[in-house]
Amino acid sequence: MSTFTRVLLATDLSPQADKLTECLFSLCPDTETEVVLAHVFNDDDDADPDGSSYKKAQSRLEGYKNEIEQAGYEEITIATRIGNTCQTINGLAEEFDADLVLLASHRKGFLERALMGSTTFDLARVTNIPLLISKTEAHEQQENLLQTILVPTDFSRKSLEALNIIRSMREEVGKVIFVHVIEHSRNKHDYKEKYGSAMLFLQELVDEMKIFGIDADYHIAHGIASKKIAAICERDDVSLIMMAKTGADMTNGDELGSTAENVVLNSDCAVMLVPADDNDD
Repeated sequence: MSTFTRVLLATDLSPQADKLTECLFSLCPDTETEVVLAHVFNDDDDADPDGSSYKKAQSRLEGYKNEIEQAGYEEITIATRIGNTCQTINGLAEEFDADLVLLASHRKGFLERALMGSTTFDLARVTNIPLLISKTEAHEQQENLLQTILVPTDFSRKSLEALNIIRSMREEVGKVIFVHVIEHSRNKHDYKEKYGSAMLFLQELVDEMKIFGIDADYHIAHGIASKKIAAICERDDVSLIMMAKTGADMTNGDELGSTAENVVLNSDCAVMLVPADDNDD
């Protein structure tokens, strides 16, 4: 069985959202996975069944459904609603008891990226299930998301929530790269101590992955976490960042930690945000 048994693919019918079906195939190779194709209309006119906008949207959704059916999936539902995009998608995820939401982000200019928060960040803040944010543009080749996974960690239990998913998908995962960023140190001696402790802990994580038959490595960096993570992703050709929404050093009182938010904003590869158990310390 797949790690994710019921997936909500939320599409705005943009060229970027067309890549979400390939994300589905990468993350959920088990064709028994149930798929909900969701689209949210912004106003009553677009949602009018007799209107051209509604008919066009339905035609596009049927196209998605046919593509997924041709890949061997059988349980596919089309769900359209009208309302606030973030709230409606989150409501649909709860209504269908989804255990993963797929969403496409639009990488544009700096100003647009700075304002990207409307749907992507709002949904990341409120949802209580894993959220995959695709960054692939229409003209780009969608790679296998499980080829090289980067897992940032501050060594809290929350920051390692992604490992539960990785372990369950070990047969599909190519490589895991653990990253720890030392953002602050009092002096050289303090930095060396932090570096030595991080190295020991990261090696334990690498060894555990290898027990599961997964190739693994680690990096330790010094500086601003989100920037270092983005740089490592580009250098190591990372296909997916899988990280907790919050962590011991990542929380700022918001449901979405500042590091996670900046990684979503600044990274060029897909990001999966994994909600952390609030009971973990």
